[in-house]
Amino acid sequence: MDGDFDFVSYDIDKMFGLLAKSNPTVFEWIRAHIIYFNALPNWDLLQKDIIANFDFKSLFHHYISLAKGNINLMETNKKFTYKTVFYCIRGLLSAELASKQLMPELLIVDLFNQFEKENDVLKIAKESLERKKQNVEKEEVDSRYKVHILSTIKEFTTNCPSKEP
Repeated sequence: MDGDFDFVSYDIDKMFGLLAKSNPTVFEWIRAHIIYFNALPNWDLLQKDIIANFDFKSLFHHYISLAKGNINLMETNKKFTYKTVFYCIRGLLSAELASKQLMPELLIVDLFNQFEKENDVLKIAKESLERKKQNVEKEEVDSRYKVHILSTIKEFTTNCPSKEP
């Protein structure tokens, strides 16, 4: 990462090997709205084929794992910031959609819009997003709200693993 530029490169064999295993990190890169320099022929067709054949189970486990890692940080009080809360919930919402074999949107507002009903987790995520927009997402969550946030997230999480695609 250098200022506004984020440089990523892959060995082509490694990249396609990771895609064959439905690696979510590479998959997000392929689906990103960011325009990359790309000299691959028929990229649009290849991109559509990759998306159509991606394994939702891998996606689900990736996002659940990310969320649980952030929950652990919050439970141990090592890092209970709005940014941690935000990324935890983003993972949970994405896992929820993957469990229904729906492709989670990468842009956060679009991800929020994939949910028809407002719920407590979405409310917390939107509040965390506002903090992020104000550049104060690295602030520690006020101790009065920690219990509420963690219990809401954990309740949502306990319902997620039973929904594996």
